[in-house]
Amino acid sequence: MPNNDEGLVVDTNNYYIYKDSWIENFNQNGYSVYGIDLQGHGESQAWKNVRGDFTCFNDLVDDVIQYMNQIQDEISNENQTNDESHDIVTTKKQKLPMYIVGHSMGGNIALRILQLLGKENEDKNNAGKSSKYKKCNIILDSSTDINEIDNDLVKNMINDNSVKHISNNRCITNSKNDDSNHSCASTSATTNAIASDKHGRCYNYFDKFNIKGCVSLSGMMRLKTSWNAGNKSFKYLYLPAASFLSCVAPHKRTSSSRYKKSEYHANICKYDKFRNSDEVKYKCISELIKATITLNCNIKYVPKDIPLLFVHSKDDSSCSYEGAVSFYNKVNVHNKKFHPVDGMNHAITIETGNEEILKTIVDWISDVRSNCEYEIEDE
Repeated sequence: MPNNDEGLVVDTNNYYIYKDSWIENFNQNGYSVYGIDLQGHGESQAWKNVRGDFTCFNDLVDDVIQYMNQIQDEISNENQTNDESHDIVTTKKQKLPMYIVGHSMGGNIALRILQLLGKENEDKNNAGKSSKYKKCNIILDSSTDINEIDNDLVKNMINDNSVKHISNNRCITNSKNDDSNHSCASTSATTNAIASDKHGRCYNYFDKFNIKGCVSLSGMMRLKTSWNAGNKSFKYLYLPAASFLSCVAPHKRTSSSRYKKSEYHANICKYDKFRNSDEVKYKCISELIKATITLNCNIKYVPKDIPLLFVHSKDDSSCSYEGAVSFYNKVNVHNKKFHPVDGMNHAITIETGNEEILKTIVDWISDVRSNCEYEIEDE
């Protein structure tokens, strides 16, 4: 933090300060905040103990879904205490409404979760009431056939210079407690994501989760590029090259100084002891590319009744602004909003002016809740 005499005061034991933070602001507005350090990030365990590494992108998606399930179980089964009589009330709280918020890579994860749940619900509806229907019908597929990718989806989706700045982000799930007796719940929790062999794991969470909205902040819909890659060159050269390099040199890291940080952002990165290295392995780059392609190819499965908010800086040098706009235009959702910002680059959650980003999110969630309550009254 700034100091008139010394210039900068660093407290490494209390780096994350609650006062005036986004979490405090959400709490003051009546929302509980739950965050997760993705595999290899923050205080979470890393694959083979290498910071920033993860086995595959689908593992990260799976970790967040499991954490959401844990949150839902804990709060749904939590007993309420009567402050006056100190008796335990055995009735359960109403189903918790969830608002998923993800920054950068977390934005991709948040939207991918909606796709998986939407696909699950569609399969369930198609199966009808058949006794042979299996509830576990979504399997995370870690492979993508590049020959089946639409040319419109593969242009300008890889950049080994900017991709390294995506891996140090967290996917945050925000939620609000609608318990009328506790109008301002203010709890926060963080858990570690531990990698395990989850390929082939199934889900039956669509009916369980009460997701009321999703926010993508500098979302990774497409990676920013520094060259004008054509559709064919990308499909037949760049994408296969990334997959090849991830096989023959999976541990080799990229290095570049292309990404420009503000002085304020640079100081935060310098003293953040949990921040990963700026260098990223080819294997990670390949996984991120496949994640963007998977997200775009499955855009039709995003549920139409879950409102979406996209917030993206026009000068983002890591995740393409044009890619976010393209995804926004294509996604078929009844209630969606795109909020562009200027001059904040990629780190819109910490750069100067991030208070306005926070206000945009809080106001949007409030509007979504008001619309939901209005629809219920009409019914």
